[in-house]
Amino acid sequence: LSSVIHAQDERHELLLEFPLADFPYQTLANRTTGGFFSAYINPSMSQSLAMSNNLYSSAHYGIKSLITKKSKFKTHLYRNLAALGFDIFSAYIPFGNGWLHEEYHRAVMTRRGVNSFNQVNTFPFGNAFVSVNSVRDDDLIVLSDKYNNDFRRLQVAGMEGEYAQIRTLQRNNFFYNQGLPHIPLFWLSTLNSISYLSDLSVYDKSIDQANEKELTIESRDFTGPDYTAWVSALYNPQRPYVDRGIHPSGTGIDRYVKTTDLTTEELNYLKRQGQLHWLNVLSPQLFGFGKVKLNSNEKGVYYGNFAIRHVLTPFGNDISLDLFYQTPTDNYIFTLHNYNNLHRSFFGIEGGIIDKKMTDKWMVSSRGILWTQPKNQSFTDRRASLGGALHIRNSLSLNSLNLFLDVEAKSAGWLMGNVFLEENVSLIFGLNVRVN
Repeated sequence: LSSVIHAQDERHELLLEFPLADFPYQTLANRTTGGFFSAYINPSMSQSLAMSNNLYSSAHYGIKSLITKKSKFKTHLYRNLAALGFDIFSAYIPFGNGWLHEEYHRAVMTRRGVNSFNQVNTFPFGNAFVSVNSVRDDDLIVLSDKYNNDFRRLQVAGMEGEYAQIRTLQRNNFFYNQGLPHIPLFWLSTLNSISYLSDLSVYDKSIDQANEKELTIESRDFTGPDYTAWVSALYNPQRPYVDRGIHPSGTGIDRYVKTTDLTTEELNYLKRQGQLHWLNVLSPQLFGFGKVKLNSNEKGVYYGNFAIRHVLTPFGNDISLDLFYQTPTDNYIFTLHNYNNLHRSFFGIEGGIIDKKMTDKWMVSSRGILWTQPKNQSFTDRRASLGGALHIRNSLSLNSLNLFLDVEAKSAGWLMGNVFLEENVSLIFGLNVRVN
């Protein structure tokens, strides 16, 4: 939820957000890294998401500003082609979507005191697979055996980060009339996730190649292919981590899960998730329709849009429907959630208002969600747990600069972009900049 909007004809073409402090996560990062300033090397989910969004919003804003043709079609075509080139390049640089993917993994580990290194910070251009390495086997044993809910969430947190980014940039384009050429990024992230989740044939070969090269524990990725590790952890939450056996080199634990290590049931479940993942293309914004006019009267124009998402969770998946709605004076978002574990579905409903003007300088954004999710985040338990979350942002406008304070309180349960699976209250302070 970024910056301000007073009327729907106001255009905020560039929105930059800087969450300077995120507690209690940063307290945990401080303990993990050993220092206050070094804690920023392990950013929270909100911090890494904001910095990645800043990169793409700035780059796409620059492309939009520089490219203008007489033909409207050519203008949009050239802008998106330029954005496509940048987006492909950015997959291998800090703050790009590849970096964001890995930082969401790292945030889950940091939350439990496990330090790591994001290989994207080395600019690994051309690498087919990028690692989060420098993780000790002993730490993974503790994560798996003591904090198994977090361990299962860890495997798929990277995908969670990419869809959190798509969701945020779609909302910004819709509510702030930005018109930024995000379409290539949306497609690259979505198709990459679909391919990664569906094309299982490349996993075993890549694991064999990695095991031949990664002779030290420090050089190994924390999990290898995300999704085979995830489905194996779903079906075997009680299995000790050391049961994976010894690494082929003879040193350390054999971390990576091949498709041949999966049962037929596990493999079929994973393939089904790959098929469901095509639901993520069901968004008009992926096809260039940023806003859909619904109605108009003497007060102004009313707009709407939607997006369907399929995101993997510690208990299975969340299939959700986002509904964007803009009146001449207000901005609303509604979301219907269908949470699924192995045996049954659970449901949630979410609603929010964005940048409600209270005074000339003070605005409030709020979001509430009520859900039932599997008890104890279980993949197999048919029982439901009632829970929810409330997020409130207070923004103080200082011309083009806004100061904001977020308060987010949640019960036990999974919430996209919140690293805590247990009950939690988080405070986030920062600033954002808008360019009209």
